[in-house]
Amino acid sequence: MRHNPTIAEYEQNIQEEHFKAFKCSNCGAVIAPPSGSCYACGNIKMEWTEVSGNGKLVSFTVIHVAPDEFQNEVPYIIGIVELKEGTRITSRLGGYDPENPNEIKIGTQLKLGYQLGDTGRKYLCFSPQ
Repeated sequence: MRHNPTIAEYEQNIQEEHFKAFKCSNCGAVIAPPSGSCYACGNIKMEWTEVSGNGKLVSFTVIHVAPDEFQNEVPYIIGIVELKEGTRITSRLGGYDPENPNEIKIGTQLKLGYQLGDTGRKYLCFSPQ
């Protein structure tokens, strides 16, 4: 019996450094982060799909004031990355100096990696290819 992917499974995949996205069983749209329904057609049946880990930078911000659990990590960079598969995700950005954001260029091609935070959790972290 098949079941719909869950957010807990999505997060566990990141901890295991095996990022996957949802794929709509109806229209094939790739969705990440997880959602209860397809962004494109509204269908609620999803399945797991592998993603390339390649994307481009769409937007970013440097975090100087963070929630308590991330205070030891400031400053850090968060970006919106459009994956090759079409969906956009929020991720940390690596390979840049957060004190020099002028070096970061929108449209830069990025590759997926992972970053271990001070919390002990792993995070998606895209870096320039």
